[in-house]
Amino acid sequence: MNKLFLTAILFGWLSCIAFAQGKDTTAVADSTQVPAVSDTIPAKPDSLIFWKQGVKMNINLQQVGLTNWAAGGESSFAVGTVIEGHMNYEKGEVVWENNAKIGYGVIRNGGEGNRFEKTDDLLDLTSKYSQKFSEKVLMSTAINFKTQMDEGVRIENAGTEDEERVLISDFMSPGYLQASLGLSYRDEKAFTTTLAPFTGRFTFVLNDTLSKQGAFGINPGDKIRSEAGISWTGGYKKDVWENVKFQSSFNFFSNYEKFPNTVVNVQAGLNMKVNNFISSNISSQLIYDDDVIVTRNDGSMGRDIQLKNVINVGFTLGF
Repeated sequence: MNKLFLTAILFGWLSCIAFAQGKDTTAVADSTQVPAVSDTIPAKPDSLIFWKQGVKMNINLQQVGLTNWAAGGESSFAVGTVIEGHMNYEKGEVVWENNAKIGYGVIRNGGEGNRFEKTDDLLDLTSKYSQKFSEKVLMSTAINFKTQMDEGVRIENAGTEDEERVLISDFMSPGYLQASLGLSYRDEKAFTTTLAPFTGRFTFVLNDTLSKQGAFGINPGDKIRSEAGISWTGGYKKDVWENVKFQSSFNFFSNYEKFPNTVVNVQAGLNMKVNNFISSNISSQLIYDDDVIVTRNDGSMGRDIQLKNVINVGFTLGF
């Protein structure tokens, strides 16, 4: 909208000048004492051309309705949405990249009297400022913030009279803030990686109940845990086939006090575009954090690899 507005003003301004010049030239055509006016007016560079921005929203719906179904099963309804946006600036030696991702999804198994249970919950914000040594090597400082927006629960003794919903996470419980300074490498803007030997990582647990339990590696009763270490982050994207794009990202962090113990967060996915409004996404995420105790499928608790696999077909809106 700003570009269109500025273009309209510039066009009108140039038109007025051109009209005025044409009028003056006719009036003094025979005069030798009036200096000629140049027909070429140097255009001022539009600063907006250095910005690239976009927003994409994906909405997924699923409904299964069963009535007197001999084969068995259960009705269900699920809805999920993912919103991704970016606003990047590059001019001369300066590169500034800003990315945001918000995701939320729920599912209800059974009739209307049953609860909706959360299937996805993410708030991820990143800002990265770089100064170029060359087109491929840059000095970068970055801030990444992650948390969730809703409570997370673990259901114990499901389907029995003793069923219990145990709170295991909440907004800013956990929340992660990672700030880093290091060297970045990029190759044709498809592959980027940053090695940052100066990295601070802050874990927030603001929920009182979880804080008292010492959840997510903080000391019982504390709200914040700070760590100093080294991080390695990066991403890769490539058009595999027509309308099929592969994207991946990774974030490794190691606390200097516990080196080489490493927090691992790796994501990969395929984005398949059917048309301008319908798309399908297949994604996987792997997390390992030595400070996080998880409940395994067999009911036991301990440190373990966390995996999430998602297949979505839905409506996509791009701006």
